[in-house]
Amino acid sequence: MTPIEMHYSWIGFVYQATAWLGQRLAEKSFDILLVALGTWVGYRLAKWHLEHFVSETVKKIDAKYLGIINEINAKYLNLNRDMAFERAVTAMLPELPDFYMRPTRTLSPQVAAALGDYTHWATAIDPAHTPEKTMESVSKGARDAAAEFIQKDMGFREEASVPNYEWIVGIGSLSSGFVVEEVPHLTIYNWDTGLAVYRHAIMEETARTDNSIQYSWMWDRKDVPCGLYVGVVNFTIGGTIKMRRTASTLENRVRIFFKRENGQLVKAHDSIPWDDKHADTK
Repeated sequence: MTPIEMHYSWIGFVYQATAWLGQRLAEKSFDILLVALGTWVGYRLAKWHLEHFVSETVKKIDAKYLGIINEINAKYLNLNRDMAFERAVTAMLPELPDFYMRPTRTLSPQVAAALGDYTHWATAIDPAHTPEKTMESVSKGARDAAAEFIQKDMGFREEASVPNYEWIVGIGSLSSGFVVEEVPHLTIYNWDTGLAVYRHAIMEETARTDNSIQYSWMWDRKDVPCGLYVGVVNFTIGGTIKMRRTASTLENRVRIFFKRENGQLVKAHDSIPWDDKHADTK
């Protein structure tokens, strides 16, 4: 076979194959169209079902957890609001007119606010937490820190002081069946400067008869500067005859001073009668 004949034979073969393939495709075109249409419809249906399923699932998840999220948000806002309120109250206390806090018997507003914050957060984590547990844990932490400061000579600790001077007020000539309407409040002034060193201490009842009553209050002189001091009381006794006293002086004044005793420096005191004029010039 010549090259020309071979060339034309290949052309004929390709033509025959193409014609056969075209004939087959023409015969199956309807089937192919149905398959393509079915595939497309199936894809659309599957896509719709998948989107519907995902959408419904997301809605269910949203419905389930949205309430939880809102509850958490509300709880968080309430927690911060309550903490802010307590901080505001503690900060406002020193600003109240005619009100004074006793440094030896109360916490500072800053410490009280910090304890309140800790209690709120701890309660949010553990509902069984109480303010008493806050004081216990924070006090322990503070004592541990204080021990480290003392060990490093960055702080020191003094022995606890014991009140050792008794102010006494006796109220007599009362009517039978008298009623204490206002318990005596003791205020102690420095006689020389006129400054109050302790204000409105609530005295305790120590004795009572049908027509008299006695109160006392123990004074801690440890941090009191040396000098002459006077105590005055306010009280109201009700009954047939009402007795009301304001800035009523006690029987004696007291002088606080240092002295050397057995080689030690100690703080002592003397009672000074009101008729001792010499004491006013010391």
